[in-house]
Amino acid sequence: MATITGGMNTVTDELVANMNVTREFLRDRNINKERMDAVSPGVGDQAPDFEAEALSADGTRTSKRLKFSDLLSKPVGLVFGSYTCPIFRGQLARYEEIHQALKDQINFICVYILEAHPEDGWRVPHNWAQNICIPTPKDMNERAAVAQLCVADEGLTMPMVLDTMEDDLLKLYAGSPERLYAIGTDSIITHKSSIGPFDDEDVNAWHDALKALTT
Repeated sequence: MATITGGMNTVTDELVANMNVTREFLRDRNINKERMDAVSPGVGDQAPDFEAEALSADGTRTSKRLKFSDLLSKPVGLVFGSYTCPIFRGQLARYEEIHQALKDQINFICVYILEAHPEDGWRVPHNWAQNICIPTPKDMNERAAVAQLCVADEGLTMPMVLDTMEDDLLKLYAGSPERLYAIGTDSIITHKSSIGPFDDEDVNAWHDALKALTT
């Protein structure tokens, strides 16, 4: 639900109204994501270094800073997403399965980014059906609280860090609405998922890329 497929002409006025957005918003959002994607690092590029606040195992804030380059003692599996993205939620069990299978050989990190579908923004029926009605976090404490909810509700054990309120990491890696990267110990990107990713094939391709880095 994070990108309109089939073109804007397929979206009814009623659906747009229920989403709490305008057609212009949807059009501009997709254009901006494509622009961001065009300048983000790709396969064969060096992964940009970054530093972010690490959350504890139960999703609470720690004030500890994690530096991406410090993870490169092993290959890295990098995940971007937010709790209000139905696709992200639907794939978390698979991400966790991959994490559990490869965590001794791969350093995984999930970057918690801005909410894809907050109630005061682009709303989606998938969230209402699951009683996930979350407004846009206004500061890092509120963002961390939603991330903690995600960890608790989904049973996520993959280490997590918070993006800034300026969305620095999302912009750096074109991580919206979610994204998957596989990165070697030389910091070279060996896999970058499509925007989304929207299907299991993308997740399986990421898994295969991670396994290739362990051989």
